[in-house]
Amino acid sequence: MITLVYLAAFVLVLSIVVIVHEGGHFVVARLCGVQATHFSLGFGKVLWSRKDKYGTQWQICAVPLGGYVRMLGDEDAAGAKSSSETVPESERYKTFMAKKLWQRAAIVFAGPAMNYVFAFFVITGLLYFLGEFVIKPVVGEVISGSAAEEAGMQVNDEIVAINQHPVYEFGDIQRIVRLTDYGKPLQVFVMRQGEKVELSLLPKMDETIGMPAIGIMSSHETDIIHQDLSFGQAVRKSAEMLYTTTRDMLVYLGQILSAKRAPKDMRGPLGIAEASGDALRSGALALLAFLAQISIAVGFMNLLPIPMLDGGHLFLYGIEAVRRKPLAAKMQTAIMWAGFSVLMLIFAYTMILDVPRIIQRIIG
Repeated sequence: MITLVYLAAFVLVLSIVVIVHEGGHFVVARLCGVQATHFSLGFGKVLWSRKDKYGTQWQICAVPLGGYVRMLGDEDAAGAKSSSETVPESERYKTFMAKKLWQRAAIVFAGPAMNYVFAFFVITGLLYFLGEFVIKPVVGEVISGSAAEEAGMQVNDEIVAINQHPVYEFGDIQRIVRLTDYGKPLQVFVMRQGEKVELSLLPKMDETIGMPAIGIMSSHETDIIHQDLSFGQAVRKSAEMLYTTTRDMLVYLGQILSAKRAPKDMRGPLGIAEASGDALRSGALALLAFLAQISIAVGFMNLLPIPMLDGGHLFLYGIEAVRRKPLAAKMQTAIMWAGFSVLMLIFAYTMILDVPRIIQRIIG
């Protein structure tokens, strides 16, 4: 039963994020006069379909692991190959390739952009209707044998800065620690009985979450602050959260590419399924917040200049804009296959990371 809950949560989260992402492509494509022939949720055998008056077939398929918008002239579901040659001449003006460069770029960019827009509205709504819950960065418990204990951290210490980064709430502690180069000591400032105390500690890897941690817990009963927000405050806070999340992902990616951090805490489809189930079991509000986080992650990932992703297409359009003509078809095909290979390697690597960790969680 628990497995079914986690599977259902994963399908639900993935389906919503896919609809949002592909919906961005779809809407801007129509605005640019491109004919969308299919809007599919899932792949494989068609379970349900309906064609609208504009000629778009809306369908749900048997394998709910993604989706796509196929446009007139596309030779595959991914849109990796698109041509006007197989389309009757009278209809070619409706194809993707017949549009101007800026229109094609806008259609491609609209997918990840819509992921960010969706996350922005979800976070704004949660903040406006529920208010902001802030856990004060006060130590409620120091875990035995942890880096915090070894550094001399004490219960009721209020952490105010880590490596010159200000700390406003307990969540900031986790975020800063995880984004700091692992293996290097942290300079931590705490307020203790009215005095500012400096500590130096070296985070330890928490194998249960696959991330570095300092080994403290908050005191939820006494250190949660709730405040109502105006609509303007909710909008501003939401924009700040999108910016901070994107910046943190860029920092993390930069650390991996520069070999300053091992990518051991990356999560693949199984990791996302696990987190989806945890969020669903925590309630509707937790699931909504998780949806916003995943939507941001999908938007960010798709903007990376990796061929086969939206960012890869935008990168090729940038080259086309500079050269005043696209790269040769053979070159584009080679680049796309290279991008596909990279994505498959990432997929395989994250699966290798996810499976042992999830098995360990199951068997305890």
